[in-house]
Amino acid sequence: MNNLILDLFYKNEISEIPIWFLRQSGRHIPEYFLIRNRARDFIDFCSSTNLIVEATKLPLKYYNLDAAIVFSDILMIPWIMKRDVKFEKSIGPILNPLIPNDSKIIKDVNVVKKLEPLKQALKILRKDLPSQISLIGFSGAPWTIACYMIEGRSSKDFVNTRKALWNSNKWFMELIETLTMYIIDKLEMQAKAGADILMIFDSWSHMIPNNFFKEMAINPTKKIINVLRSKNINVPIIGLPFKAGTSLVDYSYESEVDCIALDWTVNIDWAIKNLNPSVAIQGNLDPVSLIPENSEHLEKNVNLILNSTRQRRFIFNVGHGITPECKMENVKRVVEIVKTFKK
Repeated sequence: MNNLILDLFYKNEISEIPIWFLRQSGRHIPEYFLIRNRARDFIDFCSSTNLIVEATKLPLKYYNLDAAIVFSDILMIPWIMKRDVKFEKSIGPILNPLIPNDSKIIKDVNVVKKLEPLKQALKILRKDLPSQISLIGFSGAPWTIACYMIEGRSSKDFVNTRKALWNSNKWFMELIETLTMYIIDKLEMQAKAGADILMIFDSWSHMIPNNFFKEMAINPTKKIINVLRSKNINVPIIGLPFKAGTSLVDYSYESEVDCIALDWTVNIDWAIKNLNPSVAIQGNLDPVSLIPENSEHLEKNVNLILNSTRQRRFIFNVGHGITPECKMENVKRVVEIVKTFKK
Protein backbone atom coordinates (compact mmCIF):
# COMPACT_ATOMS: atom_id res chain seq x y z
CA MET A 1 0.00 0.00 0.00
CA ASN A 2 1.09 3.55 -0.71
CA ASN A 3 1.89 6.09 1.99
CA LEU A 4 -0.68 8.78 1.19
CA ILE A 5 0.96 11.61 3.09
CA LEU A 6 4.44 11.04 1.71
CA ASP A 7 3.00 10.61 -1.78
CA LEU A 8 1.28 13.97 -1.32
CA PHE A 9 4.50 15.67 -0.27
CA TYR A 10 6.47 14.11 -3.09
CA LYS A 11 3.71 15.19 -5.51
CA ASN A 12 2.73 11.69 -6.57
CA GLU A 13 -0.82 11.23 -7.83
CA ILE A 14 -3.27 10.29 -5.04
CA SER A 15 -7.02 9.79 -5.23
CA GLU A 16 -7.75 9.97 -1.47
CA ILE A 17 -7.33 12.74 1.11
CA PRO A 18 -4.86 11.81 3.88
CA ILE A 19 -6.16 12.27 7.42
CA TRP A 20 -4.82 12.35 10.96
CA PHE A 21 -5.60 14.44 14.05
CA LEU A 22 -3.60 16.71 16.31
CA ARG A 23 -3.56 15.21 19.84
CA GLN A 24 -5.15 12.07 18.45
CA SER A 25 -3.62 9.97 21.27
CA GLY A 26 -5.03 12.16 24.01
CA ARG A 27 -7.67 12.13 26.67
CA HIS A 28 -10.73 11.56 24.49
CA ILE A 29 -9.87 7.83 24.36
CA PRO A 30 -10.63 6.18 27.74
CA GLU A 31 -7.72 3.73 27.44
CA TYR A 32 -5.34 6.68 27.44
CA PHE A 33 -5.75 6.96 31.21
CA LEU A 34 -4.79 3.31 31.72
CA ILE A 35 -1.50 4.10 30.00
CA ARG A 36 -1.08 7.49 31.70
CA ASN A 37 -1.67 6.11 35.19
CA ARG A 38 1.27 3.73 34.90
CA ALA A 39 3.60 6.72 35.09
CA ARG A 40 4.44 8.72 38.22
CA ASP A 41 3.65 12.00 36.48
CA PHE A 42 3.42 13.45 33.00
CA ILE A 43 7.16 13.96 32.58
CA ASP A 44 7.68 10.34 33.59
CA PHE A 45 5.05 9.40 30.99
CA CYS A 46 6.98 11.28 28.28
CA SER A 47 10.24 9.68 29.48
CA SER A 48 9.11 6.06 29.17
CA THR A 49 9.83 4.38 25.85
CA ASN A 50 7.15 1.72 26.34
CA LEU A 51 4.45 4.20 27.34
CA ILE A 52 5.31 6.51 24.43
CA VAL A 53 4.94 3.58 22.03
CA GLU A 54 1.60 2.48 23.51
CA ALA A 55 0.13 5.98 23.52
CA THR A 56 1.28 6.67 19.97
CA LYS A 57 -0.35 3.49 18.67
CA LEU A 58 -3.60 3.92 20.62
CA PRO A 59 -5.65 5.96 18.10
CA LEU A 60 -4.76 3.57 15.28
CA LYS A 61 -6.68 0.91 17.19
CA TYR A 62 -9.90 2.86 16.62
CA TYR A 63 -9.40 5.08 13.58
CA ASN A 64 -8.32 4.48 9.99
CA LEU A 65 -5.63 7.16 10.00
CA ASP A 66 -2.71 7.85 7.69
CA ALA A 67 -0.27 9.01 10.36
CA ALA A 68 0.81 8.46 13.94
CA ILE A 69 2.30 11.41 15.80
CA VAL A 70 4.74 10.34 18.50
CA PHE A 71 3.44 10.93 22.02
CA SER A 72 5.51 13.59 23.78
CA ASP A 73 5.25 17.25 24.77
CA ILE A 74 6.77 20.51 23.55
CA LEU A 75 7.85 21.31 27.13
CA MET A 76 10.39 18.51 27.27
CA ILE A 77 12.98 21.06 26.13
CA PRO A 78 12.30 23.41 29.09
CA TRP A 79 12.41 20.33 31.31
CA ILE A 80 15.85 19.52 29.91
CA MET A 81 16.83 23.14 30.64
CA LYS A 82 16.03 22.56 34.33
CA ARG A 83 12.88 24.69 34.50
CA ASP A 84 11.19 22.21 36.88
CA VAL A 85 8.26 21.46 34.55
CA LYS A 86 5.15 20.01 36.18
CA PHE A 87 1.62 19.41 34.96
CA GLU A 88 -1.19 20.16 37.41
CA LYS A 89 -4.77 19.03 36.93
CA SER A 90 -7.15 21.81 35.82
CA ILE A 91 -4.19 24.20 35.52
CA GLY A 92 -1.83 22.73 32.94
CA PRO A 93 1.94 23.13 32.81
CA ILE A 94 3.74 24.93 35.62
CA LEU A 95 7.40 25.94 35.18
CA ASN A 96 10.00 27.76 37.20
CA PRO A 97 9.83 31.06 35.24
CA LEU A 98 12.83 32.69 33.63
CA ILE A 99 13.51 36.25 34.80
CA PRO A 100 14.67 38.43 31.89
CA ASN A 101 18.32 39.54 32.24
CA ASP A 102 18.69 37.67 35.54
CA SER A 103 18.01 34.01 34.77
CA LYS A 104 20.85 32.04 33.23
CA ILE A 105 20.07 30.46 29.87
CA ILE A 106 21.50 26.95 29.90
CA LYS A 107 23.42 26.29 26.70
CA ASP A 108 25.28 23.05 27.30
CA VAL A 109 22.47 20.47 27.34
CA ASN A 110 22.77 17.25 25.34
CA VAL A 111 19.21 17.10 24.00
CA VAL A 112 19.64 13.76 22.25
CA LYS A 113 20.97 12.07 25.39
CA LYS A 114 18.21 13.51 27.59
CA LEU A 115 15.52 12.39 25.13
CA GLU A 116 16.87 8.88 24.64
CA PRO A 117 13.48 7.28 25.54
CA LEU A 118 11.82 9.29 22.76
CA LYS A 119 14.52 8.24 20.31
CA GLN A 120 14.09 4.57 21.16
CA ALA A 121 10.30 4.85 20.96
CA LEU A 122 10.53 6.25 17.44
CA LYS A 123 12.79 3.40 16.38
CA ILE A 124 10.31 0.85 17.71
CA LEU A 125 7.33 2.64 16.18
CA ARG A 126 8.87 2.89 12.73
CA LYS A 127 9.60 -0.83 12.86
CA ASP A 128 6.15 -1.78 14.17
CA LEU A 129 3.89 0.53 12.18
CA PRO A 130 2.76 -0.44 8.66
CA SER A 131 4.72 1.33 5.93
CA GLN A 132 1.61 3.19 4.76
CA ILE A 133 1.34 4.95 8.15
CA SER A 134 3.50 8.07 8.36
CA LEU A 135 5.33 8.61 11.65
CA ILE A 136 5.46 12.24 12.76
CA GLY A 137 8.00 13.76 15.14
CA PHE A 138 7.64 17.30 16.46
CA SER A 139 8.82 20.20 18.56
CA GLY A 140 7.48 23.48 19.77
CA ALA A 141 8.70 26.62 18.00
CA PRO A 142 11.20 28.91 19.80
CA TRP A 143 8.66 31.68 20.47
CA THR A 144 6.07 29.33 21.96
CA ILE A 145 8.56 27.55 24.19
CA ALA A 146 9.94 30.93 25.31
CA CYS A 147 6.40 32.02 26.23
CA TYR A 148 6.00 29.11 28.64
CA MET A 149 9.49 29.53 30.06
CA ILE A 150 9.11 33.24 30.84
CA GLU A 151 5.50 33.18 32.07
CA GLY A 152 5.93 29.91 33.95
CA ARG A 153 2.53 28.73 32.71
CA SER A 154 -0.07 29.37 30.06
CA SER A 155 -1.47 32.89 29.82
CA LYS A 156 -4.21 34.87 28.10
CA ASP A 157 -1.85 37.62 26.96
CA PHE A 158 1.78 36.62 27.80
CA VAL A 159 2.55 40.11 29.06
CA ASN A 160 5.85 39.10 30.67
CA THR A 161 7.06 37.53 27.44
CA ARG A 162 6.13 40.56 25.37
CA LYS A 163 7.76 42.87 27.93
CA ALA A 164 10.94 40.80 27.69
CA LEU A 165 10.82 41.10 23.91
CA TRP A 166 10.55 44.88 24.07
CA ASN A 167 12.64 45.68 27.15
CA SER A 168 15.23 42.88 27.32
CA ASN A 169 15.68 42.22 23.63
CA LYS A 170 19.30 41.10 23.73
CA TRP A 171 18.57 38.54 26.45
CA PHE A 172 15.39 37.47 24.68
CA MET A 173 17.20 36.89 21.39
CA GLU A 174 19.81 34.83 23.25
CA LEU A 175 16.97 32.64 24.55
CA ILE A 176 15.43 32.29 21.07
CA GLU A 177 18.80 31.36 19.55
CA THR A 178 19.44 28.77 22.26
CA LEU A 179 15.99 27.24 21.86
CA THR A 180 16.43 27.18 18.08
CA MET A 181 19.55 25.04 18.37
CA TYR A 182 17.92 22.67 20.87
CA ILE A 183 14.90 22.31 18.57
CA ILE A 184 17.19 21.49 15.65
CA ASP A 185 18.86 18.79 17.76
CA LYS A 186 15.49 17.34 18.79
CA LEU A 187 14.07 17.29 15.27
CA GLU A 188 17.25 15.85 13.76
CA MET A 189 17.24 13.07 16.34
CA GLN A 190 13.60 12.23 15.61
CA ALA A 191 14.16 12.08 11.85
CA LYS A 192 17.20 9.85 12.25
CA ALA A 193 15.25 7.59 14.62
CA GLY A 194 12.51 6.99 12.07
CA ALA A 195 10.15 9.97 11.80
CA ASP A 196 8.98 10.39 8.19
CA ILE A 197 7.62 13.89 8.82
CA LEU A 198 8.42 16.65 11.31
CA MET A 199 6.11 19.31 12.70
CA ILE A 200 6.84 22.63 14.42
CA PHE A 201 4.10 23.94 16.73
CA ASP A 202 3.98 27.71 17.22
CA SER A 203 0.90 27.59 19.40
CA TRP A 204 1.28 31.16 20.69
CA SER A 205 2.34 32.84 17.44
CA HIS A 206 -0.73 35.08 17.67
CA MET A 207 0.87 36.71 20.71
CA ILE A 208 3.82 38.01 18.70
CA PRO A 209 3.64 41.79 18.16
CA ASN A 210 3.25 42.46 14.45
CA ASN A 211 6.58 44.33 14.36
CA PHE A 212 8.36 41.13 15.39
CA PHE A 213 6.46 38.39 13.54
CA LYS A 214 9.14 37.79 10.95
CA GLU A 215 11.93 37.91 13.54
CA MET A 216 10.17 35.66 16.06
CA ALA A 217 8.17 33.21 13.91
CA ILE A 218 9.41 33.13 10.32
CA ASN A 219 13.18 33.51 10.68
CA PRO A 220 13.65 30.92 13.46
CA THR A 221 11.55 28.40 11.51
CA LYS A 222 13.55 29.08 8.38
CA LYS A 223 16.81 28.66 10.28
CA ILE A 224 15.64 25.36 11.80
CA ILE A 225 14.73 24.02 8.36
CA ASN A 226 17.89 25.27 6.66
CA VAL A 227 20.14 23.72 9.29
CA LEU A 228 18.23 20.43 9.12
CA ARG A 229 18.58 20.40 5.32
CA SER A 230 22.30 21.06 5.66
CA LYS A 231 22.45 17.95 7.85
CA ASN A 232 20.70 15.92 5.13
CA ILE A 233 17.42 15.79 7.04
CA ASN A 234 15.11 16.06 4.04
CA VAL A 235 11.80 14.82 5.44
CA PRO A 236 8.72 17.05 4.92
CA ILE A 237 8.17 19.68 7.61
CA ILE A 238 4.78 21.01 8.71
CA GLY A 239 4.48 24.38 10.45
CA LEU A 240 1.59 25.47 12.67
CA PRO A 241 1.62 29.25 13.22
CA PHE A 242 -1.57 29.23 15.29
CA LYS A 243 -4.03 32.06 14.64
CA ALA A 244 -1.39 34.01 12.73
CA GLY A 245 -4.00 35.66 10.51
CA THR A 246 -2.71 37.45 7.42
CA SER A 247 0.88 36.79 8.56
CA LEU A 248 0.28 33.28 7.19
CA VAL A 249 0.99 34.67 3.74
CA ASP A 250 4.56 35.73 4.51
CA TYR A 251 5.05 32.56 6.57
CA SER A 252 4.02 30.42 3.59
CA TYR A 253 6.53 32.07 1.27
CA GLU A 254 9.45 32.70 3.63
CA SER A 255 9.60 30.01 6.35
CA GLU A 256 10.41 27.17 3.92
CA VAL A 257 7.95 24.74 5.50
CA ASP A 258 6.51 22.10 3.18
CA CYS A 259 3.04 22.37 4.67
CA ILE A 260 1.09 24.90 6.74
CA ALA A 261 -1.39 23.68 9.33
CA LEU A 262 -4.40 26.00 9.43
CA ASP A 263 -6.39 26.65 12.58
CA TRP A 264 -10.19 26.78 12.50
CA THR A 265 -10.35 30.59 12.25
CA VAL A 266 -8.77 30.61 8.78
CA ASN A 267 -11.08 30.97 5.79
CA ILE A 268 -10.01 28.01 3.71
CA ASP A 269 -10.88 29.72 0.41
CA TRP A 270 -8.80 32.75 1.40
CA ALA A 271 -5.91 30.44 2.29
CA ILE A 272 -6.04 28.69 -1.08
CA LYS A 273 -6.11 32.02 -2.89
CA ASN A 274 -3.35 33.75 -0.91
CA LEU A 275 -0.89 31.20 0.46
CA ASN A 276 2.13 29.94 -1.43
CA PRO A 277 0.69 27.43 -3.95
CA SER A 278 3.79 25.23 -3.72
CA VAL A 279 3.13 24.62 -0.01
CA ALA A 280 0.63 21.94 1.05
CA ILE A 281 -2.03 22.80 3.62
CA GLN A 282 -3.44 20.91 6.59
CA GLY A 283 -6.46 21.50 8.84
CA ASN A 284 -8.81 23.28 9.53
CA LEU A 285 -11.81 21.63 11.21
CA ASP A 286 -12.82 23.15 14.54
CA PRO A 287 -12.06 20.44 17.15
CA VAL A 288 -15.06 21.60 19.19
CA SER A 289 -17.29 20.42 16.33
CA LEU A 290 -16.38 16.88 17.43
CA ILE A 291 -18.05 17.33 20.84
CA PRO A 292 -21.83 17.52 20.18
CA GLU A 293 -23.74 14.28 19.81
CA ASN A 294 -25.61 13.87 16.53
CA SER A 295 -24.37 17.20 15.20
CA GLU A 296 -26.17 18.14 11.99
CA HIS A 297 -23.36 20.54 11.07
CA LEU A 298 -20.34 18.23 11.33
CA GLU A 299 -20.76 16.36 8.04
CA LYS A 300 -21.59 19.58 6.20
CA ASN A 301 -18.48 21.34 7.49
CA VAL A 302 -16.21 18.39 6.68
CA ASN A 303 -17.52 18.31 3.12
CA LEU A 304 -17.12 22.07 2.73
CA ILE A 305 -13.43 21.75 3.60
CA LEU A 306 -12.98 18.76 1.29
CA ASN A 307 -14.65 20.45 -1.66
CA SER A 308 -12.74 23.69 -1.17
CA THR A 309 -9.40 21.88 -1.19
CA ARG A 310 -10.18 19.55 -4.08
CA GLN A 311 -7.50 21.12 -6.31
CA ARG A 312 -4.90 21.61 -3.57
CA ARG A 313 -2.42 19.27 -1.87
CA PHE A 314 -4.27 18.86 1.40
CA ILE A 315 -4.14 16.80 4.61
CA PHE A 316 -7.39 16.68 6.57
CA ASN A 317 -6.97 17.51 10.26
CA VAL A 318 -8.42 19.58 13.05
CA GLY A 319 -7.26 23.18 13.42
CA HIS A 320 -5.74 22.41 16.82
CA GLY A 321 -5.68 19.48 19.23
CA ILE A 322 -8.64 17.17 19.79
CA THR A 323 -10.27 18.08 23.12
CA PRO A 324 -10.90 15.58 25.93
CA GLU A 325 -14.66 16.10 25.50
CA CYS A 326 -14.84 15.07 21.85
CA LYS A 327 -16.87 11.97 21.00
CA MET A 328 -15.05 9.03 19.46
CA GLU A 329 -18.08 8.35 17.22
CA ASN A 330 -17.69 11.83 15.73
CA VAL A 331 -14.02 11.18 15.00
CA LYS A 332 -14.93 7.89 13.33
CA ARG A 333 -17.60 9.63 11.26
CA VAL A 334 -15.16 12.28 10.05
CA VAL A 335 -12.64 9.62 9.06
CA GLU A 336 -15.37 7.76 7.16
CA ILE A 337 -16.41 10.90 5.27
CA VAL A 338 -12.84 11.76 4.33
CA LYS A 339 -11.97 8.21 3.32
CA THR A 340 -14.93 7.96 0.95
CA PHE A 341 -14.29 11.36 -0.63
CA LYS A 342 -12.62 11.14 -4.02
CA LYS A 343 -10.49 13.94 -5.46
